[in-house]
Amino acid sequence: MRLRALARAVLGLLLYVPALAQPVSVPVDTGQSTLAYTGHHRLHDWTGVSRAVTGALVLDLDDPARSRVEIEVPVESFDSGNGNRDSNMLDVVEADRYPTVRFVSERITAASWETTDQGRQGTWQVEGRLTFHGQTHPLTIPVEVTVTGATFEARSVFEVSLDAYGVDRPKLLLMPIRPTIDLEATIRASLPVAGTD
Repeated sequence: MRLRALARAVLGLLLYVPALAQPVSVPVDTGQSTLAYTGHHRLHDWTGVSRAVTGALVLDLDDPARSRVEIEVPVESFDSGNGNRDSNMLDVVEADRYPTVRFVSERITAASWETTDQGRQGTWQVEGRLTFHGQTHPLTIPVEVTVTGATFEARSVFEVSLDAYGVDRPKLLLMPIRPTIDLEATIRASLPVAGTD
């Protein structure tokens, strides 16, 4: 009897782990994902947050190099808590002409990737192309990846040059903001679980 109970418990545990023996495609969980930018000026910093992140992830947890990422965010969805500042930002980045920020990966390398008691964790280097303000440039992003149960989470902090993307930097008291902004992304997705449809 004890062996049967143990076997059932082990089977239940195995059925709960993500079913990722091969790459699977999952949508970004928009309700749990954010992209924030922080701008800098000599007088103060400010942060705008978007909770309208969409996209799709193709994930292979056994071989992250076979994974792919595609993320898109509407420019108008960023909220800094100051309506005038947000309106000015939309004018500066010409949101009517270039309404989205988009990132598409081209290569993923696992700098570290290990199994833990809760799932897996490590650091991925994600190389791809960022489209912003009508221009597309290569970008390499360090990403901290955590898999806990059936939840995939990727966190990253990186810089983007406004000058490189042709954005005219706004001025405050005749002083322009810094030429770079900091982006902080948290991307979450639900993984398929063995034995479920």
